[in-house]
Amino acid sequence: MALLMKWPPLALCLLVASTAAAQAPARQRQDRRAALPTTSAEPIPEVYVAAGNLTTVAFNGPLDRDSLVLDRTRFKWVDVGDHILVLEPFTNLGPGERLVLQVGFKDKALPSKAVLVVLTKAEVMDGKLEVDRRANSPEALLAALAQKEAELEELKARYAGDGPMGLVLSKWLTANMNPIKFSMPQVPPDASGLVATQAIGYPGTFSPLVAIQLRNLAGQSPWLPAQAHIFEPGGARVKVLAMRMKPEHLAPGEEGLLVLETKDTPWKPGKPFSVELVDASGKRRLLLNLMDR
Repeated sequence: MALLMKWPPLALCLLVASTAAAQAPARQRQDRRAALPTTSAEPIPEVYVAAGNLTTVAFNGPLDRDSLVLDRTRFKWVDVGDHILVLEPFTNLGPGERLVLQVGFKDKALPSKAVLVVLTKAEVMDGKLEVDRRANSPEALLAALAQKEAELEELKARYAGDGPMGLVLSKWLTANMNPIKFSMPQVPPDASGLVATQAIGYPGTFSPLVAIQLRNLAGQSPWLPAQAHIFEPGGARVKVLAMRMKPEHLAPGEEGLLVLETKDTPWKPGKPFSVELVDASGKRRLLLNLMDR
């Protein structure tokens, strides 16, 4: 009669683990080259990483170390050098998971930045990836020119004939337009070092405007607006098309007029909407609740 062998639990676990490890295919380490796309039709280069392994990405252009955009919480090791980027993830990325990596170049050649997709493959991983920038190639220059021409046409359409006469000729101002003076509660000045003294809305034919009179309190550092967020009464965000202030920055104790152009009208009669202004540091924020009274 055959005897059944009883395995201790720990020994059985080790046997199963060793068997699974033996069956798992070995991930091959490779060195290869890739090129940054010069047109939108070309695919974005991919970087294959694996837990417990360093991947080196080498660029033939000087890197801006402070420009790296990447979810660093997913990586045990991230280091940016003059031309080299080193990566090591804590764990392998899941199936179908793709992280976008972006880093800029120091010089003024084109393309001005590199965009790569980071992922894990079951069969291979990159030991070294050499990325060819193809700086100032005809394709890169033509793509940059096309983008700038599109931006220029948009600006020309929006600001053609800038000035009071241009506003009338462009039909942005109409005969029946009445500015809307918003009411707003008093905001403690110590919250941001800024005070809003007046806010006015202009419906406009093509796009509404919100004009806010601001004062930077004495003793504060100069203030330069970097971001503006507008939320309508229901909480939905309203797209801000443009932001301008005169003067361009507010010195301590100085007043200025900030104008926001929006895609849609953010105000509704009798209902408050909010405007959030943020400086370049992200630390000085002014939140205003405005209402069409």
